[in-house]
Amino acid sequence: MGNEIDFLELYRQLRVSPDCGLEEFKQAYRRRVSTLHPDRRPAGHGGQANSRGAQRLQQLNVQYEAAMAFRRLHGRLPGASPAPAVPSQKTHPSPRPPSPPSPGKPRRPNAKWLIPIALVAVGFLFWGASAVSPPPDGTSDGTPHDSDANSAETPATPMLALGMSPENVRAIEGNPVEIRDDLWVYGPSWVRFDHGSVIDWYSSPLHSLRTAQTRPSAARN
Repeated sequence: MGNEIDFLELYRQLRVSPDCGLEEFKQAYRRRVSTLHPDRRPAGHGGQANSRGAQRLQQLNVQYEAAMAFRRLHGRLPGASPAPAVPSQKTHPSPRPPSPPSPGKPRRPNAKWLIPIALVAVGFLFWGASAVSPPPDGTSDGTPHDSDANSAETPATPMLALGMSPENVRAIEGNPVEIRDDLWVYGPSWVRFDHGSVIDWYSSPLHSLRTAQTRPSAARN
């Protein structure tokens, strides 16, 4: 893959260095996508100019995908300096302390005293268990507890849905890269509104929206 993709050309277009951070690399890519998008070209350009812009955008997407695949495989961007290896440290086992001298053989107690002591210990254990046993309703203080009320409910992650307002979309996806009338652009992805409500979206693998579907089922139908 590295022999087919010109990563130096990719860095030159994004105006970043191979040693830049991942977030800086992604932000530079989104800015470049917004610049090359066909809708950003001035009016009056011919079809040939639009075709060249579309080809450049497609080439940029291929280069970006290859760079991200390289990073997932090697843990760094193509051309970046590899992380220094951490030398392994050998741990030496600590010497065992000397064993204390074994005491003399203890004297065995008289067997006739063991039986009364064991009976007293068993009776004490039964008495203590009955004293601290919980009441029949399963509570320690006799007051019923609602386990459902005490269990914490984990809030669900908000997802993009049809009919949402622009405020809801901004809270979920953040500010768009560009707003064109009723279309909010998030890099290669977008969200479309009609009278202040979401009616359609497209979630690109290059910049996924917070939704389980690439397109809403209502828009596909």
